[in-house]
Amino acid sequence: MDYEALRRIRNEQNSFGNLVGVRIEEIREGYARSVLDVRADLSNPIGSLHGGALFTIADITGGSAAVSHGEQVTTVDADIRYLRPGIGVKRIVCEAEEIKKGKTLFVYRIDVRDQDGTLLTAGTFTYMSLRKKIEF
Repeated sequence: MDYEALRRIRNEQNSFGNLVGVRIEEIREGYARSVLDVRADLSNPIGSLHGGALFTIADITGGSAAVSHGEQVTTVDADIRYLRPGIGVKRIVCEAEEIKKGKTLFVYRIDVRDQDGTLLTAGTFTYMSLRKKIEF
């Protein structure tokens, strides 16, 4: 698997991720890492990073880890815990690590941390293989 090509494809073909500003930095088998530089327009009314932005980076990163096996996937379940508010956050870093790869379902632990390494959210996301190979 050409993980660098996969990373480029994931960054180029993710319209919503690009709108929000999520950038995949690394993909390898069962793992992905991404970043988001926080902007004022990603805040909620109390000045904290919006939970939707945190969920978005988690889902994109988990999906990127899941496609590391060479097949297209779709999210089928997500459980996320918002542990700390994202007040004063300048950058977030998300990592997805594989918990289980089944025949059809892939499960990932996903953590989102701020620029200082403080854990903001933790989640478990499940993706289903669509049994379609990723074309390069």
